[in-house]
This record gives sequence, C-alpha cells and structure tokens, in this order.
Amino acid sequence: MELFHHHWRAEQAKATLVLIHGTGEHHGRYRHVAQYLNERGYDVRTGDLPGSGRSPGRRGHVERFEDYLTAVRLWMSEARGETGADHPVFLLGHSLGGLIATRYVQVYAEDSGVDGLILSSPCLQLNRSIAAWQLRLVFGLNRMLPKWRLPYEIPPHVVSRDEQVRRQYRQDPYNYPRVSVRWFCELKQAMEAAWQERDKLFVPTLILQAGDDHLVAAEGVKRFAAELPAADKQFVLFPGLYHEIFNEPERLHVLARLREWLDQQTEKRLRGSHS
Repeated sequence: MELFHHHWRAEQAKATLVLIHGTGEHHGRYRHVAQYLNERGYDVRTGDLPGSGRSPGRRGHVERFEDYLTAVRLWMSEARGETGADHPVFLLGHSLGGLIATRYVQVYAEDSGVDGLILSSPCLQLNRSIAAWQLRLVFGLNRMLPKWRLPYEIPPHVVSRDEQVRRQYRQDPYNYPRVSVRWFCELKQAMEAAWQERDKLFVPTLILQAGDDHLVAAEGVKRFAAELPAADKQFVLFPGLYHEIFNEPERLHVLARLREWLDQQTEKRLRGSHS
C-alpha cells in the first residue's frame, strides 16, 4: 500500500518532527503547525494514515491497529535515513495519532528511533462511557460485519471553538468523521494495551491536553501521565480549550509551549552527542 506522505522542510533544520494526525482528518490540517516549526528550525515529516486523506484504504476503517504503526515506522525510517544519528527526531501525535505514537514507542521500544514523544489530547480514554451491552454488541458485529459504519460521527462544534475551523472541518473533502465497527474494536484494544504497557515509556514525554475536551477524558490522560516511568515528562493542561488545541484561538500559546520543549530537548540531545 503506497501511503501519501509529505515533508515540510526548514532551511537549516536542527531537528525533525514526525507528525501523526487524528481520526477522520488528514495531514494538511497541520500545515500551520509545520510552518510555525519550520520557521524555528524544525523539519516536519507527516502523511495520511491508511484509510485517511489521500492515502488508499476504506475511509474510517482499519483491519489491524498495527497497520497504523507500520505507517509511522515508514515515516520514522525516512526521517532517520536522511539525517545522521546525532540529529534529534521527535514524534508528535494528536488524538488517535497520540495513541498511535504511544503504541509505536511501546512496541518498538529502543528501536523506535524516537528521541522525544509529544502527545496532543491523546486518545487514551474516551470522554463518554459505553455500556457493557453496547461493547458486547459492537465486538459481536466485528466478527460478522467489521466494515459496517457506526451511527456516530465527530461533530465540528466539539473539535474547536473557532468558527472558521468548524466551517473548514465541515467542508474539507479529505475529512471523514465516521468509523467502522472494526476500527472501533481495534481502537479499544489499543487503548487497553497502552495502559497495560505504560511502564515501557521511558523517552522524554510532553503531554498537551485540552481542558474542555469533549472527545478525550482529560482526567484519564492526566492520570496516564502521572503513572509514566519517564524521568523527563511534562503534563500541560490548557483550561477551556477544546480537543484540537492546535486549532483553538489560543493556538499560538500552545505552539509556544511545544517549541519551548522541543528547544530544550534538542539542546540536551545535541549537547549529549558532543560530550
């Protein structure tokens, strides 16, 4: 499967960021993030996940969660292949991308090639409870009708308080806000695995969490952060912000916190490689 990928280059890159988008969207919604980082010396590599954006695959569907990890493995390999061993490479994931980034580092561990992990409103716990009977029904359907679309989609008004972002979200032809039964089951199992293997996250980690998140449980993410074994970790809560913190009216404040952390980690990494 030939996945769509893109590289936003800085003039003189001091580090590289590999970016993973969220559910039902695509890499193009992070152009402004890449531009901000390019102007401050960071290359940004990204792409569209299987079944998303310009990549092939059934929209809103994945056969195995590992297919997402394979995509990230490709992007990470491209980033590492173009730079030297001393060049820092960071992994950033938003929402579903945050869960994928988490599982990627857990699964590949020391072979991940990740010098630092950034999670943006990561999908580690949903902000709505699902009854046991509903879960049994969905997992039952997964055996018989895995590609059936669930009767729920992400409404634009919960992703951002910015009206222009909401309007663009509705009109974007590459967005697809519905998911399949199989996708949901794979997501649920991946979330459980992320919690079970949280003791494997030792890389420097920054978690940026929306305070008024209608999709992800902020308290759950906060607890996940507190239980990570990483000696170098930060959890930053943005009170009042909706799920897509990089698309909120306060986005420049969020980007500044990201840039501050990246600068600190890059300096540490480069200083360590020359000592």
